Formats: sequence, structure tokens, C-alpha cells
Amino acid sequence: MNTPGSLMAAEINEIPRVFQAIADHSAEYTKLITELNLSSFDSVILVARGTSDNAALYLKYLIETMVGIPVGLASPSVVTIYGAKLKFKNCLVIALSQSGQSPDLVAYTVAAKAGGAKVLALTNAPDSPLAQLQIAISIFWPVRRNQ
Repeated sequence: MNTPGSLMAAEINEIPRVFQAIADHSAEYTKLITELNLSSFDSVILVARGTSDNAALYLKYLIETMVGIPVGLASPSVVTIYGAKLKFKNCLVIALSQSGQSPDLVAYTVAAKAGGAKVLALTNAPDSPLAQLQIAISIFWPVRRNQ
């Protein structure tokens, strides 16, 4: 049984290694972002759940202030519960998920691709359902879980 705070402490201790791994792959990430041709998009939609929603909100501010493209946050239930067929003309949809397992996030991502979006997945789990989608680009952050 974990002691209170032990998981958070373990994750905090991973920060230097994670940042080093990101720095080690920065040329690859820069190439992928350049290939996206951000100037071809009129909007960005972020789809995330749980703690990834916090990362998505930060990403929203970065894209709007650094790139100048308006960003919205998705409501996956529009697709999963209400069955809406959304149109994503000139839209980049970015799915953020640590586990890549959330069924509503995966369903929204599939629907976005079907609706014409260019889709980018950011996940820690290369074997997850999100990562296994045949989408434009998947980036697997170099994070390891020791649980």
C-alpha cells in the first residue's frame, strides 16, 4: 500500500528525466509541428479528460497567444451521447490523454477525423486505443509509469 503522497512524490522525481527526454526529442517534435502547417488551420479543438484537461487549458493559451489561432475545448458527449456529426473544416483537433484509454475521447477523435479534421494525438501510451487510431500524427511523450 502506498503512503499518502508517494505517487505524487514519484511523479515529481520523474520531472528531470522527462524534461531531458523531451529535449532529446525536440528536433523530432519540431519537425512534426512544422509539417502540420499551422497556418492552414482556422481553429483548434482540444479534447481531453481528467488531468489532461489542465494541460489542454494551458495548451489553449499557448496556441492562442503564440500562434494566433482560436482554440476551443471539446464536449465529447455531443458525439458519444447525442450522435452529432460535426464538421471540422480547416480545423486541427488535438487529443490529449495520459493513458489514451478514455472511450469518449477516442470516439470524439474518430468523429473529428471523419468530419474532416486533421488530428494530432498526445499520449504517454503508444499501445493505447488513442495511439492506435490511424490519425495524422501521434506523439508519445517519454513518460514511464512505475506502478
